[in-house]
Amino acid sequence: MDRPLDTLLADLELPGHRAVAEHWLALYAKAGTVPSLAEIDPLHFHRALPDAWIVDLAEDGRFRFRLMGETLVQWYGRNPKGLYYQDLFPATVVPVLEEQSREVLRRPCAGFQRVHTSVPAGTHMPRSFERLTFPLRDKAGDRIAHILGNSIFNRAAGEPAPEREYWYPIP
Repeated sequence: MDRPLDTLLADLELPGHRAVAEHWLALYAKAGTVPSLAEIDPLHFHRALPDAWIVDLAEDGRFRFRLMGETLVQWYGRNPKGLYYQDLFPATVVPVLEEQSREVLRRPCAGFQRVHTSVPAGTHMPRSFERLTFPLRDKAGDRIAHILGNSIFNRAAGEPAPEREYWYPIP
């Protein structure tokens, strides 16, 4: 469901998400366009860093992890820097993640999903999590090719959250 970008902060309950969103929105307001990767300053959302990640759209159209915070590294059991979605996620999940990632870059838009999942494969421990995503331009500012995200595994197994999926088109 599409929602106006100016409603994003009102939809976010978790402090980590709010910190990342406030930083991205401030950069957007200052420049009037999607910020570049070079403009992101993690000191503005230092408490959210354990749950933060960045992926790059590779030349071949796949998504490759640039970085991932330590909470997520622990969850996935390894540091995925340089890995593609196909290297980390079950084959059934990859098309969904790729389509959501393409949506963020193509439109462009911010995204917020609250979902119940059993990723990663093999744990068989369903978890609810909330994911926030923002588009970023390349360092030269020429094209939108990166996604800044924040994923928080915030609910105990068996406690499903009401699922949501919101998209915030960027004017």
